[in-house]
Amino acid sequence: MPYTLKIRAPNIFMKNYIGGAEYVTLNWLTRFKKIDYEIIPDMDLIYLDLCINKKIQKDNILEIIDKLKLPINTRLLNYYLDCKLHNNPDIFKKVLNNEIVLDMKIGTNVNVSQFLNKHILEFIRRRPVGYDFLHYSLKYSKKYIGMLQHLGDIPLSLNFYIYYFKKLLGYIDSFTELIYLLASVIRQKTWVYALIHYKDKVHLLAPSKGVIKKVGLNKLNHTIIFPYVGLDSSILNYACKNKDDYAVFFARSYRTKGILDAIKIFKLAKERGYLRKLYIIGGNINDITSKYSNETDIISLGRINDKNEVYRILSKAKVNIYPSISDAFGITILESLGVYTPVVMYYNEANYEYFSKSKLVKIVNSFDKYEFLNKINEIIKGNKVEIDGYTNNLIRSHLDWNKIVNNIEEHLLNIIENIR
Repeated sequence: MPYTLKIRAPNIFMKNYIGGAEYVTLNWLTRFKKIDYEIIPDMDLIYLDLCINKKIQKDNILEIIDKLKLPINTRLLNYYLDCKLHNNPDIFKKVLNNEIVLDMKIGTNVNVSQFLNKHILEFIRRRPVGYDFLHYSLKYSKKYIGMLQHLGDIPLSLNFYIYYFKKLLGYIDSFTELIYLLASVIRQKTWVYALIHYKDKVHLLAPSKGVIKKVGLNKLNHTIIFPYVGLDSSILNYACKNKDDYAVFFARSYRTKGILDAIKIFKLAKERGYLRKLYIIGGNINDITSKYSNETDIISLGRINDKNEVYRILSKAKVNIYPSISDAFGITILESLGVYTPVVMYYNEANYEYFSKSKLVKIVNSFDKYEFLNKINEIIKGNKVEIDGYTNNLIRSHLDWNKIVNNIEEHLLNIIENIR
């Protein structure tokens, strides 16, 4: 029996995508050829800006929808555009009942603060906090297929936060932000518990074995999708072994992405004469990066929409300083390798199995800035970029989006065919 997949694609109506998950989602959906589907709008960052923050208008979203030309559930779209979703979550029950669901990003960016009272009630009722779509999908759908893209970013082990509490406080540099991070961990654990509770109807997609283990869901049915993301083939035009004496931080300038440690590490490297400048690429100028607006050695470029310009800057960097603790994979690491720029990064269970094998990547213990600095020194002293066979194969395996998505479709069709 043919099915129309019900796909949750959060932030798909965004004008400029904020991260890798949205980039992956759009490329999957626009390349699906064998799977019938319709998008199920959910409360996301665009919904918040439309209905709560009043930053955008309905016409702005309709204009983007018109350009996307993707199939969207009309009933849910009307609820979305009329700002009725957060007050009428039962609509998901009617739309998802006995359907096959593909959640392209397990998790939600909607902050706890926006609907605090509602989230507290959900926690008391032992429901997935802030995630009505997950609750109704698991309870009423025929099958829930979920992609680990948001869930899987931050560590969920409480031991991690106990062991590193003091270092984390320095890393985040804000007690309030640290408390918010811990609240996010608790919230995400409610999602994990829900997935485990309904394990018989859950099938997870993940970019690595490490990310499944990281969230404690390795006993659930799952399929490793690798590669799951593609690189723009033009990236090879910028592959460069001759580097300048600057570093890059290539990620959204969030605390959990390591922006503060990146700046601290760069300053130490500059004091020792290893590097001259740090370019920050990604995200919007925020309260952290704006502090350096008058400095000549730390330059925040914000979001650069022109990929060629990103690759040009990235390709000449001596090193990508990447002390992130929040990644389910790390697309920007892959892009760095694509232009032959070495990466120094904190250990991350989610992507260790892929990047640890590359000679262009050096991995250090979390929050050890001096070990990080030593690895930068090794790169500087080496003064020669060598591309090993593993790294070359890793890059080339990600250059054909159509081939990648065709493989993903086959995996999905296999999962669907085995649904009883």
